[in-house]
Amino acid sequence: MASAIETNMKPNTCRKLLFYVEQDYAFAILRPLQTEALKRGHVVRWLVIGDASTELLGANEASCTSAAEAVGFAPDAVFAPGDRIPSFIPGLKVQVFHGLNEDKRGNIYPERGLFDLYCTEGPGRTDMLAPLEKERGYFRVCETGWLKLDAILDCVRSDTSNDRPLILYASTFTPRLSSAEVLHQEIERLAQSSCWQWLVTLHPKIDPHTMSKYQALQNDNLTYHGTDEVVNLLHQANVMVSDNSSILQEFLLLGKPVVTFRNRDPQSCMIDIQEPAQLKGAIESALNPSPQVLEAISDYGTSITPYVDGKSSGRVLDAVDSMLDSGWQDRKPANFWRNWKMRRQLSYYRF
Repeated sequence: MASAIETNMKPNTCRKLLFYVEQDYAFAILRPLQTEALKRGHVVRWLVIGDASTELLGANEASCTSAAEAVGFAPDAVFAPGDRIPSFIPGLKVQVFHGLNEDKRGNIYPERGLFDLYCTEGPGRTDMLAPLEKERGYFRVCETGWLKLDAILDCVRSDTSNDRPLILYASTFTPRLSSAEVLHQEIERLAQSSCWQWLVTLHPKIDPHTMSKYQALQNDNLTYHGTDEVVNLLHQANVMVSDNSSILQEFLLLGKPVVTFRNRDPQSCMIDIQEPAQLKGAIESALNPSPQVLEAISDYGTSITPYVDGKSSGRVLDAVDSMLDSGWQDRKPANFWRNWKMRRQLSYYRF
């Protein structure tokens, strides 16, 4: 049965924790968890693979350089913001999600038998997973809040004033839901003017050709940024332009206006447009939002997640402690094909 976990500040058993990273955006999600884990005396290691860059590891962040080393580390728990995790690495497998529940894939979460514990951000995703928890019986759902919000809420805001508004453009990678190709020409045109400063970041899985097109737009009025910089960008920008990416929800939680392009389910807190020619006027409206829009933004934030206290990391660790202390045993399905593909990717064939 799904449950909420309250942060427990009592001393905990020292655990070995592994962070499984396949994309650069995972660093901002997992670092608040690392901070809390180290406070509690746990040992943390990172396993950075796939498209993620080891260059983003901090000087004081320890890592496993291979799957074999991660197996030898013998973690008590392994955390992943992505949708998969190798079964051959020991430990409780914990899904902490890479975005807020944006409902891109319908009302049923694609639970594939790879995780033992799902730490959800709020009632929306909890309600999706709770029936599956009861039906399948091999995993648990705990409502903890989303880790990245700890980083966003704890971010030290710069007091530096800007001489012009900052417009953050962020797009999802799914072609049918992305605005990146459709809006490219209009953003290129608007970036020729010095009225606004554009900050652009795209999902790392977006088509490389599309990404290159935006990187080529860089000038005095537009800069391109990696996903590891997103937390700072959210705080810097005055307005966000997006589409169906869950990052727009993060921006709304900061009380800031968002312009969306052909959003699947536009809300009253969004300024949704259908054509590129409407972008300039929509941004101008967002820079001077009406009281009604600001009220809708405030109301929408609480509907996404009730956990905006910056303590979700503690709740996640408490959920892990509770499950491990209760005598957890791995009962997940074998998932031979998915796990074989991960073995091949990580060049790990020991059984």
